[in-house]
Amino acid sequence: MTKKQKHQFLLENGWWCHYNPNCWYETEKDTQYVNDKGEMVGFRPIEEGITLEDAFKQCILSIAKKVEL
Repeated sequence: MTKKQKHQFLLENGWWCHYNPNCWYETEKDTQYVNDKGEMVGFRPIEEGITLEDAFKQCILSIAKKVEL
């Protein structure tokens, strides 16, 4: 798969990128919310982001585990 295809695959399977195209986060592990003032709170730091390739591998493994069940 090309990087563009992996990018789209991740977006369609519960991942998002922030800060730069090679900084990915899994949506299930997010703590983001909008507070009472209407401000977005809970952005994870860039240090917690993983590369496109690592995110793709984790996503594929997660899908494989779900299929096994």
